Amino acid sequence: MSGNNILNEAQGANKEQSVNDEHSISEKSKLEESNSVNSSFDWPSSKASSIQSAVFKQTNNDFFVDEQLSFPLTDEGEHCFVLVEKSGANTQWIAKKLANSFSVPERAVGYAGLKDRHAVTRQWFSVYTPGQTSPEHIEGDDEFKVLAIHRHNKKLKQGSVKQNRFVITLRDVKGEQADIEQQLETIKQQGYPNYFGAQRFGHHGNNVRKAVAMLQGKRVKKHQRSMYLSAMRSWFFNQYLALRVKSDSWQTAQLHDRMQLAGSRSFFQVDGSETDLPERLEQADIHVAGPMPGEDFFSLETLPEADKLAEIWAPYFELVEKLPVKTDWRALRVIPFELQWQWHDSTTLELSFSLPSGCFATGLLSELGHCVDGSALEHK
Repeated sequence: MSGNNILNEAQGANKEQSVNDEHSISEKSKLEESNSVNSSFDWPSSKASSIQSAVFKQTNNDFFVDEQLSFPLTDEGEHCFVLVEKSGANTQWIAKKLANSFSVPERAVGYAGLKDRHAVTRQWFSVYTPGQTSPEHIEGDDEFKVLAIHRHNKKLKQGSVKQNRFVITLRDVKGEQADIEQQLETIKQQGYPNYFGAQRFGHHGNNVRKAVAMLQGKRVKKHQRSMYLSAMRSWFFNQYLALRVKSDSWQTAQLHDRMQLAGSRSFFQVDGSETDLPERLEQADIHVAGPMPGEDFFSLETLPEADKLAEIWAPYFELVEKLPVKTDWRALRVIPFELQWQWHDSTTLELSFSLPSGCFATGLLSELGHCVDGSALEHK
């Protein structure tokens, strides 16, 4: 899928909406003229693949996720915290069911993030119930069951997850077991490229298209704005990470790189005076970081690979200036915690590991090789 395709489709969607100023028309013309963008949603791996082919999510039970909060519950307060195990249902649908169960509006229900529909997932929800006691039992159904009920003094907000624990079963695995296990051992020690997963971009990248259309003036619903902007910024980040993977520098500190302290939101910039960066990278004390651009995008001109990045992002310069956020940074690699594996038979491989909030398990599968989402095949 080319960048021009995304732009052209977004512009096509805008034809019904009139453009009232010459600047908007000029901006569209500049974007239409560009043909240099490579915006494929297939991102390069850092190593040769060990798995020729495999299927995950053949059933919901093949993809298990357990959400772990970043704070302890107080067991008192105005919010009822509910731990739910769901299967075959998305997060918003369960939130709606809980709102009905408690007879409260949907806005009274909070959750830390969206979890996959085609999986078995455990996640927390909060329900604002001031002056009420928590029910001893909440009746579930075929889609969900309640595992625990607690009280807490604050609503559960987006991003309040420390990590997610995954147990993933790969079926119909084709590849040499010794090669697969060797690659898993490398990932366990060195990590894998921290790409945003396909679900961030919507079906066939539609969220990126809609972000482009929105920044060109198309009106969208308020609750969709942040989702589309996040998709576009994530797409930019993936393109930068892909450049670093191709040059085999995604785990190597270069002059002017931003470095992230492991397990924190603290960063520093490489100025050339540091002498211990290779050792700290090997010990996973720090990680090279890449940009998620915002309105101060042009401050990135000293970034490694800046020239190549400018060529890729050229059609979007004027759009990026409109982003209502500052540039943020994200580690280029993620090292899974407690990565383990076992073979159930010669073609069935089970993986278990934990990842920090915001990191994608499908990135690990992509690094291993051609792993196909069985739920997507089923629903084609």
